Amino acid sequence: MTNIGIKSSDYIPSGNSTEYKHQELKKACREFESVFTYQILKSMRSTIEKSDLFHGGQGEEIYESLLDQELAKKMARSGENSLANMLYRQLSRQLPYEDGNGKDIDNAGQSGPPRWPLKAVLSSGFGWRKDPFTGENRFHKGIDLAAGEGTPVRAVLSGRVLVSDRQEGYGNRVVLDHGQGFFTIYAHNRDNLVKAGDWVEKGSPVALVGSSGRSTGPHLHFEVKRDGRSLDPLKFLGNPAVGGVHNL
Repeated sequence: MTNIGIKSSDYIPSGNSTEYKHQELKKACREFESVFTYQILKSMRSTIEKSDLFHGGQGEEIYESLLDQELAKKMARSGENSLANMLYRQLSRQLPYEDGNGKDIDNAGQSGPPRWPLKAVLSSGFGWRKDPFTGENRFHKGIDLAAGEGTPVRAVLSGRVLVSDRQEGYGNRVVLDHGQGFFTIYAHNRDNLVKAGDWVEKGSPVALVGSSGRSTGPHLHFEVKRDGRSLDPLKFLGNPAVGGVHNL
């Protein structure tokens, strides 16, 4: 595929608020998808027989053009996996993040190393293991940290809440975007304490330990991803003793 060199700065008007820039980027991505989809619909329409509604002429062309534009606008807001959302997720990585005081920060240069999300028992590591439900070998994309139900789960780095929802398997789940392609996932929560779009500081509570979803008991399932690839959270977080974590 040809690299078309899209940059977020090409589409975002200047402004002091990073939140404003994110909103404008989302708007630009939706408009891009709408125009792109309209061109596809227009090309597809040229390959099929004309409608009998107006029997040709300018009236039919205007009707079809307006119809295709409305369809394109609707499709541009069609869900989480729409072209607009995927484009936004890619381009937003080039934007700075704004802390609670309205100051832009670069998440790649956060002060200090990541902190552990809670003090707990490391009950399952990263990598291949026997599935606790089926007994089959299955790749575990994160680590499990057993702790008492209701224990606060804290952000390992500052970032923006990308997702706060309930998903089959994960149960109640929070996903934080730390910039530079880094994401952390906190799952099986009893309660999520944040909502999508919130800014959270490192060490701030984002959830409470629970056993929602596909879980055998109260624990935090914690994942680290970069550019869609799962990383070993133990290598990301560092020495477990620093976080008050020990092996089961």
